[in-house]
Amino acid sequence: MVNCKIVNDSMYIFLKKTWKIGVSILFGIAVLLFWGSVYPAHLSYQEQFQLFLFDADYFWERMAVPGGLADYVAEYLTQFYYHVWAGACILAFLYVLLQRLVWKLAKEQGAADVYYPLSFLPIIVLWHFMGDENAMLSLAVALLLVLSASCWYADLKGKWQRVAYILIVFPLLYWTAGAAHFIFMGWVIVREFRLNLKGKNFWGGVGVFWGVGLWGIGCPLLASMWVQFPIYRLMGGIGYYRFPAVIPWIEIGLAVLLVVLPFLLAALPVLKKKPVFYGVLQVVAVTLFGYYYVAAGCDMDKEEVMEYDRLVRNKQWQEIIGKAEKKSPTSPFSVTCLNLALGKTGQMGDRMFEFYQNGTEGLLPEFRRDFTSPLPTSEAYYHLGMINTAQRFTFEAMESIPNFNKSSRCFKRLAETNLINGQYEVAAKYLRALRKTLFYKDWAEEAMTYLYDEEKINAHKEWGWLRQIRYTEDFLFSDREMDIMLGLLYQHDHRNRMAFEYMLAYVLQQRDLERFMKYYPLGKHAGYDHIPRSYQEALVYVWTQTHKNFQGMPWSISPQVVRDVTEFARIYTSQQNARQMLEARFGSTYWNYLLLRK
Repeated sequence: MVNCKIVNDSMYIFLKKTWKIGVSILFGIAVLLFWGSVYPAHLSYQEQFQLFLFDADYFWERMAVPGGLADYVAEYLTQFYYHVWAGACILAFLYVLLQRLVWKLAKEQGAADVYYPLSFLPIIVLWHFMGDENAMLSLAVALLLVLSASCWYADLKGKWQRVAYILIVFPLLYWTAGAAHFIFMGWVIVREFRLNLKGKNFWGGVGVFWGVGLWGIGCPLLASMWVQFPIYRLMGGIGYYRFPAVIPWIEIGLAVLLVVLPFLLAALPVLKKKPVFYGVLQVVAVTLFGYYYVAAGCDMDKEEVMEYDRLVRNKQWQEIIGKAEKKSPTSPFSVTCLNLALGKTGQMGDRMFEFYQNGTEGLLPEFRRDFTSPLPTSEAYYHLGMINTAQRFTFEAMESIPNFNKSSRCFKRLAETNLINGQYEVAAKYLRALRKTLFYKDWAEEAMTYLYDEEKINAHKEWGWLRQIRYTEDFLFSDREMDIMLGLLYQHDHRNRMAFEYMLAYVLQQRDLERFMKYYPLGKHAGYDHIPRSYQEALVYVWTQTHKNFQGMPWSISPQVVRDVTEFARIYTSQQNARQMLEARFGSTYWNYLLLRK
């Protein structure tokens, strides 16, 4: 019995000392699983819209603006998002480290251990904010710098040490972390005011308020003399959000919470009765709040779209089709990715209308001046062999990135298009930059060996093929006559079956059966061993508009298609609830798209 009591006491002491670390570890695991398995495409999205270079000029370019060190470190870490789980590990580590710093500040003010779960609240707010794809990792790094500076300040004992620290660290912190230094300013003011009130020195606290406040506000004002940024951006942070003119309110709320929370936790009463019960209650409450608040910051529709784009970027065509089979995409962005996968796997003619189609905007969308939508369209043009158009879409997408970053993904594609076109000097410019990266270096080194080597490029499995099927004659390109552009591409090389399928898909989705019948005979050069399903459905529909039966049809139409169109016509003409019945039975047919979908 004595031994059992000793064991129980030892276990109690052990849990009392380590439960806080255990809760932080569980939190880190939750962060890891969220970013690695629930929201991974957002990590790939962040990585592709920057180009981190191991280059002195790149470093000094970042350091030349307030918050530059935070931006530089954040971009260094973001490049590891190339591997999703590496990025998830980085975020888990950062979140836990930030939470521990928050708790250290609260503990320095005298907070009781029972309130440890409440120290997760600011990090949950940050987590919610970073669910926005335009929230940059720079903010998390800046918070790390600021909270570390606050902890170091808390360790100083002498008054003049603290004064010297403030005078020296404020401008350094502002230049390295940016406007997040206001958190440090606010924390110092509250801490010193509180200490002065304890010493019954109210006017000393007022003096600290004005002295520290003026010095903190003066840093961005002084910076405005050297850098060409509006005052509101110097005050609100330059690199925390992708759109420079936007300062989200949640950033301000998070800053206030980080300043106030350590002192609030210290002000809460020490719970001597049932501390374990109240501790568990807080864990449950914070967990529920975190779950719903983080979920509120997530946009799973965008995650789905980004996942399609990520799969296209990595040429995972079967995975795209498998994903669509589980849930058909509906946005033009996602449908463009799906149709490209169907085209690359030779399934477009047979299976296109098995999935939701939203017209030609889901096939080859018109150009929009933003930094995301042109990318899947450029991928489609690239794989079709429209190299110049793919290059234009890629370049315009990169130049539209709001924070003026370059894009690793775009640099790689621009290097490829210029290699294919024989523009070796331009290709070399992009490749030299990619050689200074971590994850694109080996690819760039290999690609450099193709420069000025026509024979080697022609032998390349992808580049050589695209060289053969691309346009070779100059003409005026018109995205309003895309079927003609695709027809010219197919006429240039009849082996380019994908161009033929896109041409027919384009007119089918426009419901232009007259042009379909004009273009369809060109398929005799495409090497089909059967008439694809959607073409059969279009052909048999055209036949039924001028014939009473199926005798004499000049095409090899499947008996199943003949039976299906007969049944479709019967329901369409005789049933009151025809739309519902036809959607259920024939929702994957071209007839359903042609007659029932708007």
